[in-house]
Amino acid sequence: MQASEFRYMQQFLLRKIGLSLADDKQYLIKSRVTRLLREHELDDANAVARAVRRDENGALAQHLLDAMTTNETLFFRDQYPFEALRDMIFPELTHAKGRHGKINIWSAAASTGQEACSIAMTASESVPEPGRVHILGTDFSARAVEYARAGVYSQMEVQRGMPIKQLLRFFDQQGSAWAVRPELKAMMHFDHANLIEDSLTAKVRRYGPFDVVFCRNVLIYFTPEERAHVIDRIARCMHKGGYFISGATETPEGRISRWNQVMFKGKRLWQLQ
Repeated sequence: MQASEFRYMQQFLLRKIGLSLADDKQYLIKSRVTRLLREHELDDANAVARAVRRDENGALAQHLLDAMTTNETLFFRDQYPFEALRDMIFPELTHAKGRHGKINIWSAAASTGQEACSIAMTASESVPEPGRVHILGTDFSARAVEYARAGVYSQMEVQRGMPIKQLLRFFDQQGSAWAVRPELKAMMHFDHANLIEDSLTAKVRRYGPFDVVFCRNVLIYFTPEERAHVIDRIARCMHKGGYFISGATETPEGRISRWNQVMFKGKRLWQLQ
């Protein structure tokens, strides 16, 4: 890939989605745009860069951003966040809000919806009147959001982290696929949102404020400066004392927001001061 085109792609991805791409990551762009070459009848990654430069708001640009978004996910990923919900956070919120108080949870960077589904299943099994739990799932990728809204997963996808008991209780088999049952689906709403845009707060707050936010394994892709801005935007959408659940190696360090560390089974969670 030509150096000038790669530099442009670095700047474009940083501006649009906060993705900080190191100089040795040319191979990542080349691997991710392979499908786009066929769809848009382009010769190589250089041609993609030139076409995006001509129209940064066009279909190709959006498809490129979708392709560069890492949508790796699975049901009940790492397990401990959902155990923390069941054993610590939900009992605390139920006591504080009473049996009928609304509980709002945000799955930021929700990808194709497995995290939000896992939250909903945990709530259904551990919260009195689980219908009062409202879960918002957001992602930058429009394709991922549409997939999450459909709520239909392949056999391979449900085999990644899904206990058979939950699968049979919360999903209906449709041929070789599995569809989320209506009562679970009713707990979730999925929407497109970009964590690095200042408009995020206004867009998301109408679903909150939130008692719990999951934002896992996405902060590592931002620059330190952008990461702090993202954390502050999220904090503005939360109740004071709300829980923030990050990836195992991620720390919420905002410029304005402050967080207390809470330990659960040797793992760190965060609580908004």
